[in-house]
Amino acid sequence: MWSGMAIPVQNINHSAFRSMFEKEKLSGNNFNDWFARLKLVLRVEKKMHVIEQPLPPAPQAGAEPNIVAQWTALYDAHTEIACLMLGSMTPELHRQFEVHYPYDMIQELRSMFEKQLE
Repeated sequence: MWSGMAIPVQNINHSAFRSMFEKEKLSGNNFNDWFARLKLVLRVEKKMHVIEQPLPPAPQAGAEPNIVAQWTALYDAHTEIACLMLGSMTPELHRQFEVHYPYDMIQELRSMFEKQLE
């Protein structure tokens, strides 16, 4: 559950992330390997929360500025990881998931590829 604590905004080393996925983009046959690489990058970048919890709803109008700033930082982290994840997928999967946030992407991908997880 979102604690309301500020998540520091850190820019991921995009070239390191891309290099982990350049050889083989997520195609459906390699979900386990892709997910293991994704978790490794997110652990190093201290952004595992984006695949472990959904993005909480935006604060209501009139919320305290610090609450809005905290949510905005969280939103930015989710958006950054979503873009990087999409870039590590085949074009077909990219189109299918382009409107999802990371947590939702992972849930749906797990469901799609659960046979690989057995």
